[in-house]
Amino acid sequence: MLRHRLRVSDYRWVLIGLLFIAVQPTVFAKQSTLTFRAPDPGPVGDAVIEILEEAYQELGISLQYVDMPRNRSLVEANNGRISGELGRLPDLEAHYNNLQRVPFELFAFETVLVADRRNCGLCTLDDIDNAAFISGMQTVLHALEEAAFSKPTVQALDISQLHLMFSNQRVQAVLLNDFEARQLGYYSEPHLIITPIRQQFGYHYLHQQHAHLIEPLTETLEAMHDSGRVTEIYRSHGVHFQRTKTFEVSPYFSQISATAGLWRTLTHVDGSGRYWQLVKRIFEPVTDSLTLNTNSYQRAVLGLNEQRFDFLVGGVKNQASIHGIESLTHLDYDRDLYAFTMDQAAMDALLEGELKLPVCYVAGYGYHALFKGEMIFYQADSSLDCFAMLDMGRMGAVVNYRENMPDWITTPYVQYKLREAVPVHLIFHDTPRGRELRDWFDYRMRQLVKSGEIKEIFSDAMLERSHFTKNLPPKS
Repeated sequence: MLRHRLRVSDYRWVLIGLLFIAVQPTVFAKQSTLTFRAPDPGPVGDAVIEILEEAYQELGISLQYVDMPRNRSLVEANNGRISGELGRLPDLEAHYNNLQRVPFELFAFETVLVADRRNCGLCTLDDIDNAAFISGMQTVLHALEEAAFSKPTVQALDISQLHLMFSNQRVQAVLLNDFEARQLGYYSEPHLIITPIRQQFGYHYLHQQHAHLIEPLTETLEAMHDSGRVTEIYRSHGVHFQRTKTFEVSPYFSQISATAGLWRTLTHVDGSGRYWQLVKRIFEPVTDSLTLNTNSYQRAVLGLNEQRFDFLVGGVKNQASIHGIESLTHLDYDRDLYAFTMDQAAMDALLEGELKLPVCYVAGYGYHALFKGEMIFYQADSSLDCFAMLDMGRMGAVVNYRENMPDWITTPYVQYKLREAVPVHLIFHDTPRGRELRDWFDYRMRQLVKSGEIKEIFSDAMLERSHFTKNLPPKS
């Protein structure tokens, strides 16, 4: 027999080998590689991959990925042909019995509706005529079911096809995760409104044949979270989860301060004006002290940037001079923006970025990105100052609105439209307090428009200009 031919030293090595095998985690023996559907490219998906690969590596397991549609991956995962799902909604196991959730909140996200404000104003599910979403997105299907949405929908194969359908205006709106909307640049487009629909956490799922991995994997992920490693990985990919606050009860702020430039009929020094009326209607019920400060626009912007005020009324998206976050819901639209010169030669030089004399605009705004070259820009205190210096030959061009042209014109200016009207927002600080104030404004603004209460504050012309007439209740 074999045992009679083994020396004592041989027995020792056999025993050591058996002991080594025995102390290895069972996962080594059962599975060394797991296979999942490859996520759509993007910072969140890349971060999730890095987190899970690092956690599984601690268990001696490597990961590999295959390309397939989301719907198909659920079927494949449930049937055990792939190992599970990298990140999905909670309660997935209720519909796919063979999938088991790893009880660790892997990421947070919101399902959002994206549409063009000019077509649907506030653009809630009630306001759109059709929508598209990626096939297999359970969050969207649940949201549409909850809202009893009965209008036409189209399902795209992937994020690229969804974006193509939307950008080609084949659908009025798209529904997707907020991190996908950021990836596509939707949050930066002035005319696109982002409407939060549903908040969720994402979890990792495994097929039941890998259920023995759930406990050690959860412990590893929790340890990574407690050490700050999970946050570190997300930040390295530029991912910051900021969920929109929902309000079951009204918030409370001991004091709130707001600032704005001086605009006729909108923001008077004495606290009257339609914008100030709106601010009072929204914020007075949630504070003991609401302070309204009307300044020059430059001082208003500077006051916000120096954190002397909680928010600025009258900013636009991507305004380089302002440091903060804008409201998701606009309060108005401004007007078409024009360049003015004394003659066509000056206008041609301006548009080519070769104008020698300075370009004048009201301090607080920033229009450098609208032009080529490296021209000289001059900030004036008022529109009239700019036009006066243009007439005197001290300025080569003025950037402003037609409505601000002076009454003294004797010779018509050469005019060129630089951009169409864009939405006007409230701008808040990017802090927990600032985000809560922003979310409260968005929440109440939608209520005011949907109820028709906004008509007590805004004129018919303002409602038309801001596209809110599309959201008002039907006339009785």
